[in-house]
Amino acid sequence: MKELLTELAMVESEIPHLETQISQLKHGLNQEHEAIITKEKTPSKQKNPIMQDKQENMVFETKALHFISKAMKGDYTLSDFMSLNETMGNSGALFQEKIPKKSGYFKTRESIVEANLDLPPKSPSSALIVEKNSQNWHPNKLSENIMKCLHFIFVRLLRTSRAMELEKSNNVTRSMNTPLSSRSFRLENTLNPKSNPQKKLRQQDPYGIFNMEGSIPRDIGPYKNLAMFTSSSMDPNCISTSSSIPLLKKLRVLMSNLQKVDLRVLTYQQKLAFWINMYNACIMHGYLQYGLPDTSEDLLAMTNKATLDVGGNKISAQAMEHHILGKQSTGLKIQEGSDKEDDGEATIRKLYGLESTDRNVMFALCCGTRSSPAVRIYTGDGVSAELEKSKQEYLQASIMVSNTKRIAFPELLLNNMFDFAVDMNSLVQWVCQQLPTSGSLRKSMVDCYRNHNAGKTSSSISVEKIPYDFEFQYLLAM
Repeated sequence: MKELLTELAMVESEIPHLETQISQLKHGLNQEHEAIITKEKTPSKQKNPIMQDKQENMVFETKALHFISKAMKGDYTLSDFMSLNETMGNSGALFQEKIPKKSGYFKTRESIVEANLDLPPKSPSSALIVEKNSQNWHPNKLSENIMKCLHFIFVRLLRTSRAMELEKSNNVTRSMNTPLSSRSFRLENTLNPKSNPQKKLRQQDPYGIFNMEGSIPRDIGPYKNLAMFTSSSMDPNCISTSSSIPLLKKLRVLMSNLQKVDLRVLTYQQKLAFWINMYNACIMHGYLQYGLPDTSEDLLAMTNKATLDVGGNKISAQAMEHHILGKQSTGLKIQEGSDKEDDGEATIRKLYGLESTDRNVMFALCCGTRSSPAVRIYTGDGVSAELEKSKQEYLQASIMVSNTKRIAFPELLLNNMFDFAVDMNSLVQWVCQQLPTSGSLRKSMVDCYRNHNAGKTSSSISVEKIPYDFEFQYLLAM
């Protein structure tokens, strides 16, 4: 509901501008009507070229306004958008052609966001409004709105793909009398009989902890309410036929405003929130541009290829992660020798590098893999509390405890364990302290720790590793 209200607020922010356009159109139509009456009273065989141009402009503006109105309601089709482009004399292709499924990529003719979506020409008055608004954006508010826009785009794609899957499955289920099985719906693992206790709880398991042998069923916290956006939803056909087109246009405008931001006046907390949002936005934008990588090496290459223009400087997601935020969000290993800074990276660190590194940033950076934390929006005023919340909720959903007193931590946490502890025993203690006191996970972990100490052994407690999963996935709040 909160996301719908936020989206409604974004739409409502466009209403004053549209009302201004309507007033201008009405005024223009009145002038045209008066001119026609005057022309009838003053016979003339020669057509006034000025009035002809004005009338043509009125027709175009009316069509453009009609398209915007339909776009806001979300009930237009691609043909509406194409007809608007034809009016503008634009014959360029809008979307991508898909290459064979084997590769996992979809081949781009041009960038979906940056090049393919041609915007209708702006009137002088609207251009002035856009220019004025671009100078009033606070960097944090701009980063939040970019993330909101990308979130809405992915949610729209997910809803569209789900509707298509349901429609497709209806015919199959009638003939086969079997439940729907889709990668877009990992509500339960129907193939693994060991997941039966979890099926009764009717909750999601985004990190697959209940598929592990002997895993104790429990509440995984807020992650059970998040939607899983998987590779089946990243379909160019869904993009071209969904109501994402106006959001992509909105994103393009926001991205252009990003080129003018000045970060020098921001506090450390504001910079931290800004760059977390920018990293996550850069990765999401990169998937829309370049498609889905096949391997972890391809993902690493994409994080270097995906860039945003911040304050006139093109910065890659990899540079944001390593040279600005000073963290590593994935299990990706940078190639030997590539960790040396070149002049450009040194400049980026000097211009934008944060004074210190927040260890909780690892729970906020999402690179679109199944082992990534959920993607969220961070604010300049509340980033510290928001990071604490992200940490707690990620740990609740990603840790496994078995009925034989086994503990398993995600590889992402183990790779960064020395940010929080000096050895495995102290890491287990630290994790226990981060979990809700009333939760069953904390109780189970405390029991495991006490059982280990009761053995009076000097060795560290044994913790298994849950390997990093590079399969494409986003966890989104609906």
